[in-house]
Amino acid sequence: MSQRSLTIALFVSLAVNLFAIGAMIGGLVIGVRMSEGRQMAMRPGPPPIFSAASALPEARQDAYRQALRGEAREVRRSLVSAGEARRGAWGEIAADPYDPAAVREALAKAQAIEAEARSRLESRVVEFAADLSLQERQALADALSRPVMGHRDGRGHRGERDHRGGEQP
Repeated sequence: MSQRSLTIALFVSLAVNLFAIGAMIGGLVIGVRMSEGRQMAMRPGPPPIFSAASALPEARQDAYRQALRGEAREVRRSLVSAGEARRGAWGEIAADPYDPAAVREALAKAQAIEAEARSRLESRVVEFAADLSLQERQALADALSRPVMGHRDGRGHRGERDHRGGEQP
């Protein structure tokens, strides 16, 4: 092999090695960033209905939390029950014979339990707001309508826009 061929081979090898090292470092950087983003999306913080207390004056924050605390226990029980109903419904998919109507009915039951629980909690907030001043109600309304934290651009974990106020995604 001539001197020129060896020099070309050396430079080609150097370029390939630099490319491989750069690809590995780039992969690590992207992996770390994706992991950080996933962790942020997985820990969005408390739901707006609970974190909204911080928008109220200190004197009202404890009263708001106390108003929700009693209702939250019942809501939590209902949500656990809804989760059990949903898991049971998904389990029915494996049944033989398969009855899609029974699965739909069980899922509808789980959704109804969740809707009723949410309705109770939201009704409690509405009742609490009746005793607030206009300025306090405005602050509470702003806090309740904020997108969930953890998604910097207002998108959910699949990239959908966070639609509030009755719009369908």
